[in-house]
Amino acid sequence: MSEANPNILILYASYGDGHLQVAKALQQRFSRLGIERVKLVDLLAEAHPFMNAVTRYVYLKSSTLGPDLYGWSFYLTQHLKHDTAFTKWLNRFGARKFKQMLQAERPDAIIYTFPLPVVSGLTSHNGTAVRTYTILTDFVLHQRWIHPDIDKYYVATEQLKRQIAASGVPEHRIDVSGIPLRSAFSEPIRRQDVCREYGLEPSKPVVCLMAGAYGVLKHISGMGHALLQSDEIELVFVCGRNKPLKEQIEASFDGHPRVRILGYVENIHELMAISSCLITKAGGITLSEALAMRLPVIIFRPLPGQEKENARFLAQQGAVEIAQRPEELTSLVKRIVSLPGQAERMKGAMEELSRGDAAEAVVSDVLEGLSRTKSGLFG
Repeated sequence: MSEANPNILILYASYGDGHLQVAKALQQRFSRLGIERVKLVDLLAEAHPFMNAVTRYVYLKSSTLGPDLYGWSFYLTQHLKHDTAFTKWLNRFGARKFKQMLQAERPDAIIYTFPLPVVSGLTSHNGTAVRTYTILTDFVLHQRWIHPDIDKYYVATEQLKRQIAASGVPEHRIDVSGIPLRSAFSEPIRRQDVCREYGLEPSKPVVCLMAGAYGVLKHISGMGHALLQSDEIELVFVCGRNKPLKEQIEASFDGHPRVRILGYVENIHELMAISSCLITKAGGITLSEALAMRLPVIIFRPLPGQEKENARFLAQQGAVEIAQRPEELTSLVKRIVSLPGQAERMKGAMEELSRGDAAEAVVSDVLEGLSRTKSGLFG
């Protein structure tokens, strides 16, 4: 390892967009420190492209094809240890490709933003042990993340740390860092400039209705019609990469003076910065972005599985609201945009959960760990 320029391998999966966004946030932070040998790999896509495409399609369609089935599979496997037969079978997917990649790359450190095969006993180019790190991208624990050969875990909350420690991981190997986000989420935004860019009235509250990177949030059109009964708000639809959804929304709201309809938005932090309320699915990354922006969130009918558990945890902390019916959603939005106390209470809860710049914390700790490994301070 070159101490000034270590070789870092970051593994993610393309089930949703969040795991990749965390990987990019880390790559961005390493790059700011002059560390350019950081490679991002979608391991399952490279190892099993056809199977990955099929399972990814099923996952992205789970909200419409079978949310209860997906939730059942999540809860059924949530507490399975790494050494069960089923987990060992899962971990074989991509393992051969992974070993080939490791032989070619000889990384100094491997960072996981998705639970993938773990290979023990690795050495880097200079013969030191390869350090392994895992970043949990949700607010709830699934045992698929836990493996005895992981050197360090980074989590969003103290509760998650306690849960992982209860699984047998020593507490000194678990850091409450928060979930890494791109640096844009900590940069100042001029509200008037962004409103002008999107044709929004700066004096009115903006409600952002975000369907996710792949546009999988259900009932988005009905939610929009219910919300527009309130004359005081402007509504922004973010349909992600779902072109049919965008076309459907355009047909339903075409020409409405208080509606803006967008596809995938790279600079989503700008819309979050000018919004008074966000309605979204309960993905860990989107929720972390909202926490960083202190943006009140309403989650509409969270899907069974990690999204429901994310929503439940943050609702218990007072940081988000959950709506099950359109009329409940409309009532919550009115309270948030009309009653300053409601929004301030939610922002206060978000402040309590905030961990600052998680990407900086993780990257600094990884580099410190690599330096200590080179110095022989790890056994």
